[in-house]
Amino acid sequence: MERESSPAKALEEFLNAVTASKQEYQYAYDAVNEEDRCLQDLLHEMEFAPNKAERNRSATKLQQSRRRRREYKDMVKKNEKLVKFFEEQKNREILNRMRQLLGQQRKEEEYLASERTYKPRMSQAAEWRES
Repeated sequence: MERESSPAKALEEFLNAVTASKQEYQYAYDAVNEEDRCLQDLLHEMEFAPNKAERNRSATKLQQSRRRRREYKDMVKKNEKLVKFFEEQKNREILNRMRQLLGQQRKEEEYLASERTYKPRMSQAAEWRES
């Protein structure tokens, strides 16, 4: 009889959330750095624009870049505490132990969900005493 919710499922969801948080953090961190590199290009584009219309287009690109950078930076901040927490050695060890625990828990739940049979022990003991 398998339940919809199990300790293994809850642990798996937690570990997946930690992994997803780390991936999102790294993606956003890299994107912030990319937007920072684009900044100089956009400033030079504005500086050397041949006319007002080109300068306005460059300014619009700059504005969009800064807004994207802000979104990525917010993603970094949202995930930073969790990622930094699990980067510490002792906490990384706990995370690894939790992954091991997940494997053990899955095995136990699979065993409990499987079809089990009982092998009587008393009849064997009685046979042994009689002989």
